[in-house]
Amino acid sequence: MHNSWPGVTAGKEAGMLVVAVPSIPKQGGLYNSADEVINSLLDLHLEKWGLPPFDDWVEDTLPIEPCYIGGPVVKGFGRGSKILGIPTANLPAENFSSVLSEHTSGVYFGWAGLSSQGIFKMVMSIGWNPYFDNAEKTVEPWLLHDFGEDFYGEELRLAIVGYIRPEANFPTLESLIARIHEDGRIAERALDLPIYAGYKDSPYLKISCNEVITGRPV
Repeated sequence: MHNSWPGVTAGKEAGMLVVAVPSIPKQGGLYNSADEVINSLLDLHLEKWGLPPFDDWVEDTLPIEPCYIGGPVVKGFGRGSKILGIPTANLPAENFSSVLSEHTSGVYFGWAGLSSQGIFKMVMSIGWNPYFDNAEKTVEPWLLHDFGEDFYGEELRLAIVGYIRPEANFPTLESLIARIHEDGRIAERALDLPIYAGYKDSPYLKISCNEVITGRPV
């Protein structure tokens, strides 16, 4: 396993099977000589190589150390509702640059607390959205609930508790939409499991009226 092109080349010349984990984002094409290119070690499946699989995956999801982020809902690219039919609640990326740098790009899920409406299941992408070729890494949560109207400006808090898959490009818009809906179904089922369900009661998600007004925890 290597994260550099020279390492991949040396491994192949030695007759080894090589899995590449690129250290530079969006540069996977430089590692085509590897037997497999993965986004991060989260995506390493040992059974592909004749080894016993990891036993920490649960119902097509991988539990992770919970991460908590939040901020006011802002307008995004405008393609969630208009192009995909999947409205996302975008957050200002500058509020959590450390999260963006520490978390590998991919599809995650967890719980979302919305100041005026309660707590909901959510699935989200962290990354560059290869189909649209974003210039910057973004966080785009999709709250798995039908809302009657927009809630721009409202305080949104997220508890990210699990991982589903790496981000990927898709040949058509229809295949992208189908995969996002499948991600939503996986998240819906997983969040009912005890390993994830308890995070719904996190105090971080419960935003009081006073906190919304003052901007301070109570």
